Amino acid sequence: MTFGDAADGAVLDASVALAWVLPGETSDEALRLRNLAVEEPITLFCPPTFWYEVANALWVAIRRERMSNEAAQQALGALRDFLVESHEVDAAACLSLSTEYGLAVYDAAYIVLALDRKAPLWSLDREMASVARNMGIWVRPDQQG
Repeated sequence: MTFGDAADGAVLDASVALAWVLPGETSDEALRLRNLAVEEPITLFCPPTFWYEVANALWVAIRRERMSNEAAQQALGALRDFLVESHEVDAAACLSLSTEYGLAVYDAAYIVLALDRKAPLWSLDREMASVARNMGIWVRPDQQG
């Protein structure tokens, strides 16, 4: 079974969200997804770890002097303006998926959530996207390989 368009929402991976706000990380397709999320508007789903992943990446950007603390706080605030709903997922299902496919458990959480919500996955993580596609989940951007 393949999960289609984002009419009922989409699972937002931190990689796409960060492409929206990190300097030098832009992707044309990620920006199209951002515009789609704003124009529709689309409800975006994420596991609870999403906000920690995003905040950690912003912290790393501050440490590497890619952005100021103020800019990072603004970026986090901008992401919070989207309709992002945090949803718990079954840790045992995440662990099973991780063991089977060699994914980090927090990456598996996005796939489990997409399966639970019957929603597409928005991710720039090629490994996660490949596993999701193999499980019948529609992944955007449509980059394969």
